[in-house]
Amino acid sequence: MVLFAGSAVSARKSVGHLGPAAANFWRQLLSVALLGILAVLLAGQSPMFGPATAWFLWSGVVGYGVGDTGIFLALPRLGSRLTSLMTQCLAAPIGALIEWLWLGHVPGWNQSLAGLVILGGVGLALAPARGEAAGLPGGWTGVFFGLVAALGQAGGAVLSRHGFEMARGLGQPADPMSVSFVRALAGTVTAALWYGLVLRTGSLPPLADGMRRGWTWMVGNALAGPTLGVVAYQWALARHPIAEVLPVVAMAPLAVVPLAYWIEGERPSRRSVAGGVLAVLGVVWLARG
Repeated sequence: MVLFAGSAVSARKSVGHLGPAAANFWRQLLSVALLGILAVLLAGQSPMFGPATAWFLWSGVVGYGVGDTGIFLALPRLGSRLTSLMTQCLAAPIGALIEWLWLGHVPGWNQSLAGLVILGGVGLALAPARGEAAGLPGGWTGVFFGLVAALGQAGGAVLSRHGFEMARGLGQPADPMSVSFVRALAGTVTAALWYGLVLRTGSLPPLADGMRRGWTWMVGNALAGPTLGVVAYQWALARHPIAEVLPVVAMAPLAVVPLAYWIEGERPSRRSVAGGVLAVLGVVWLARG
């Protein structure tokens, strides 16, 4: 959760310097290189799991290719707070619904109610005021890309969950580090395709100048999001149902609040504090259930 919050803030900064396509591609390239090294050094095995590998690759295409493209296109339109809110909060119920319909994992009443409390708390803390999205430049376009990001994250999570179950059923090890590398590899390919298309239009800012001013944010985004954050995320998916994992991840927008205060001087409102308390109570309920 904390890693994804740091990723959201640093991603917004890197997009401002490099543009959405370039910021997404270069952080993906750095991440896949780091994950490949860590998978070999720490996991000590080839990051391939037989038939399950295809599901992890598709998870990367959907989660990184569709989801992250939506995130990086929504960030300059809605900002890190609203983008994080839409992506994380909508991904939780969408992911649980897909898992129920496809994999047959029906969440219990405690899990369902706790997840609703968490999402309600996050929504109370960070939901925009009436007309806020419409008042932003390209606001409705940003809402659309936020929905795309939520669908991508939810779909990628379900595909990963299915891959873990298949690997477990076949008796093949699928450690989260290696899985993250396989997903990042697929995501880097899709990010490269998007970057190549944008390069052909010539609408990107100069790369050298953008890197000089924004490379630290790009590196921070690569480490916090697709590297360390995703490894922790895949570790959770390997051991817990989506109905438990995604609502906890949905609290990431709350962690954006102190980061935004530290970096941008934005003070949290009373509604943010109340929503944060409600979301934390929901997590305690989820853990006890």
